[in-house]
Amino acid sequence: MQGATAADVVDLCMIPEIKIDMKDVLAHVDQTLAQKGSMVIAVAEGAGQELVATGQKDATGHTIYGDIGIHLRDTLNQHLKPSGGRTFYIDPSYIIRSVPINPNDHIYCVRLANDAVHTAMRGYTGVCVGALHNVICMLPSRLIATGKKKVRPHSSSWQGCVHICGMPRNLSGLDAS
Repeated sequence: MQGATAADVVDLCMIPEIKIDMKDVLAHVDQTLAQKGSMVIAVAEGAGQELVATGQKDATGHTIYGDIGIHLRDTLNQHLKPSGGRTFYIDPSYIIRSVPINPNDHIYCVRLANDAVHTAMRGYTGVCVGALHNVICMLPSRLIATGKKKVRPHSSSWQGCVHICGMPRNLSGLDAS
């Protein structure tokens, strides 16, 4: 959501909290292509699982997500093929891992590593070391491990993203019953 809002080129942002109907997505794709000639779709991890859920859990009990990116690519290619259109699918996991670190990343990681070692040597357990308001601190692991951060469909940040992306109401989460 933050990336879609900041990029200002995204036409559809999909997040797990908003259930989608592929008919609505295809209608938005057709409308956007007619207006602009191209379209960018950003998909958050866990989005669209109602379409591709695996129903499986990993060894830790976390849900194993189906690949919505591949599903979108195939569905959109099938939809666009009669008109001569096609999609380009980019899986960002490889891009993110291939970016070289900069000096700030290196300094931050060294600080985290040093503080984690010092924390362990002081005898602390059940804590994680992390930055909070630019201060390295110890946070109880239970606070970090409980719950997930969720986007509220009526929040100003999500509705701002919807507005910037030019998404229709039926894809904004406001029509959900």
